[in-house]
Amino acid sequence: MTDADLAFKTGSLFNKKITSTFWSSFKGEYGRVQIEVLVYLLEVESAQASEIASQLNISKQHVSLIIKEFLNAGYVAVYTNPNDKRANLISVTQSGKSYIEEHIKISNQVFDEIVAKMSEDERTEFIDAMNTVYVMLKKY
Repeated sequence: MTDADLAFKTGSLFNKKITSTFWSSFKGEYGRVQIEVLVYLLEVESAQASEIASQLNISKQHVSLIIKEFLNAGYVAVYTNPNDKRANLISVTQSGKSYIEEHIKISNQVFDEIVAKMSEDERTEFIDAMNTVYVMLKKY
């Protein structure tokens, strides 16, 4: 197995076992791309629509539709960029943050159930490994 194969298989397995619960908890409310926009905005605090489109590899038109829907729901706010009066920034409101946090709690329950089956040494090794991967990927 190549390193790239291992990376793909690890990501796929992690998604199946851990994060799929988070994504599926939105079914009937919003699609995955819509939630990816909200999650991205939570990570970066604020962004222009063009940045969201570029970072998530979706069209600017799609971003505009998603932002409009989230504005109507009260999950995002749009305001003038203080560094460039011609541009708008989008950020998540407290209501939007609470909405995502509710769904994270559901996902955390599944994670806790999986980790509870591990020995203390396995749990420590698993958390350390996730932290290492997170720190390394954040760099690049």
